This record gives sequence, C-alpha cells and structure tokens, in this order.
Amino acid sequence: MLKQPVCQKRLTNVAIVRLKSHGKRFEIAAYKNKVRNWREGIEKDIDEVLQVITVFTNVSKGEVANEKDLKKVFGSTDQEEICRKILKSGELQVSDRERELQLEGLFRDIVQIVVERCVHPQSGRQLTATAVENALKNLGFSVKSDHTAKKQSLKAIECLCAEMPDSFARAKMRLRISCPDDLLEEIRRHLTNEEFSATLEEEVKASTAGASGSLTFLCDPSCYRDLDKLCTVTYSDKEVSLHLVTSAVLGQGRASQAGGGANASACVGEDSLAPAAQSAPRDAPARPAPQPAPQRPAPQPEPPKKKGMRCSSCDAEFEDATEYRQHCRSDWHNFNLKRKVKSLPPVTEEEHAEISLDQREGFLAVDA
Repeated sequence: MLKQPVCQKRLTNVAIVRLKSHGKRFEIAAYKNKVRNWREGIEKDIDEVLQVITVFTNVSKGEVANEKDLKKVFGSTDQEEICRKILKSGELQVSDRERELQLEGLFRDIVQIVVERCVHPQSGRQLTATAVENALKNLGFSVKSDHTAKKQSLKAIECLCAEMPDSFARAKMRLRISCPDDLLEEIRRHLTNEEFSATLEEEVKASTAGASGSLTFLCDPSCYRDLDKLCTVTYSDKEVSLHLVTSAVLGQGRASQAGGGANASACVGEDSLAPAAQSAPRDAPARPAPQPAPQRPAPQPEPPKKKGMRCSSCDAEFEDATEYRQHCRSDWHNFNLKRKVKSLPPVTEEEHAEISLDQREGFLAVDA
C-alpha cells in the first residue's frame, strides 16, 4: 500500500522570484500572472500572489532558507516581510519564449503610445504604427521588461524627435485657462513669452458680472507642469484654473476639389457655347439633331468574393492565411480573446482603436 506524505505540499504553475544578496540566493514561489499585478499595484493581497509564504534557497528542491542567513541579509526573520522585499526587488524567472512574448507586447504598447502622441511636422497628421515601428528599429531602440510602457514611450518620443526631426514631432496640447477678466491680459503675456510660446486660439470675456473669462491656446506638452504651477501656486487665491481640452492636436486634411473643378469646367463649357449659338445667323439652315448613341447594357454586378479565413473571436473575415495570421498576432485579437473568456461580445477594430491604453491594460490585467 502506497502512503502519501501528509506534510508534503505540491507546487504547480510556479513562478520563481529570485534575489541574490551577500553571496546568498533566496527564492519564493509565486503565481505567474500575479507577480506583475503586485508590482503594478493591481493586486494587494499577498496570499493571492505567493503559493506559500516561505523563503527558499532552492524552490525546485524544497530547500528552506536558514534563519541565520535571513537575519544577516534582511535584518529580520519575518517570512512575510522578507517575501515582500523579494517581490519588490527580485528577478522573475521566465522562459525565453515567455520573455520574448512579453517584450513583443511591451513594444506594441510603446508604439501605440507614440502614435497617439506624435504627428508629422509638415502635415500635422497622425503617424502610422508601421512607420513608428520601423523608425524605432532603425534607431536600435531596446525595450526593458522592468520599465512600464508609458515611461519607455516618452524616451522613444524624445529619441525620434531628436534623431528624425523631419518626420516626427510631439503633438501639441489644447488647454484652456479660466480666470477673472482683470487677469486676462496678464495671463496672456505669460502664455506668449519665451517660456511657454503658446499659440492663442480663442479669448472669451465674461458676459455678466462675477463670471470668469477664458483663454484657449496650444502649447507643448512639456509646459503643462509649469502652467499648472502658474495657476495653482502663482494665482492660488485668484480663482484661476487650468483645463485640458485636447491631449493631442492633429492636423486636418484638405478637402478634395475634384468635384468642384468638374462642375466649374462644365459651367464654363455651357457659357462658352452660348455666344456661339447667339451669333449664328437666323436664316441658316438648321442642322439635323444628332442621333442618340445606342445604349450599352448595364454591367452586371460581380458576385461577392468568398472569404478564405474567418476569426470567430473577432467576427471578422480575411482573404488569405497570411492576413489571418497577422490578425491573430494583433492586440485587437488578443483583446477579444480575453472578452470571449469573460463571455463578453467582441469589439470591432474601430471600437478597439478608440479604447485608451490604460483601459486595455486594466482589463487585461484582471485575472479571468
């Protein structure tokens, strides 16, 4: 008869967090999906992160750390306190494939943030994700797994604007300052000086006594902190407030004039024929009316082409396998997979593009 040791605890789905200090190695056993949530502040309960609140020297062999070494390195023998320190400063051990997928996803998030915050200097239009991705690869931009996407995207924007100023520029912000009428002129001088170099768009004065006027302007995002300090510190007792209208101002495309040109040429043609008709002599024999051209049969509509591949998670169809494989690696597909697990309907590609990055990260971080 086989006997199972009652004191043995089997650990499954283990993610090892390792910390080396004072020539010693300390490890804790955690859940893979919970370590990052703990470091990002999403998960607060340490019991949901760790499989067992015990400090090991080797998790695979089950070797528990000596209390003497814990006292020497951490200055305490409290297991939970030491586990919190290792969770904060330790290195999460993952496989090469997992690390590669993590860096790819992080790089896509960085590219998306750059697309939302950068424009082309000449046209003022938003850049494509492919252009940003190729530019970052040409510059040799490296992604760090221990830094957030927002922090690295700011560094990427700085590098792109410095190395490729003809192709990349930081999109300006549209802000509005509300203040009493007697301060409008003073604040306008602050905005137009060299420190802010703001472009004024609209000035509204108070229509009634006691109401506040406003100044709407464009400025560089790097000036936002100084502007906030100006409103909250310099004019703290003057009822001055700063409001964000648009985080990234994009250029508007010019309207096509092809239709107008065609109509204009048609009108010119009619006017040019009118004098000729009037100058013709009245006694001249009338020309026979031209015979109408034979009508051609209307072209038959082509039957709809059959789609080759279909994604049931996104409710979308694709013509070939290459396009389908590219879709399966996209953020849109991964986002709908998470919604499908939670029994939620899929979102379209346009709806996914309108969802902010913070909402996507918060949604994907919640454990299904």
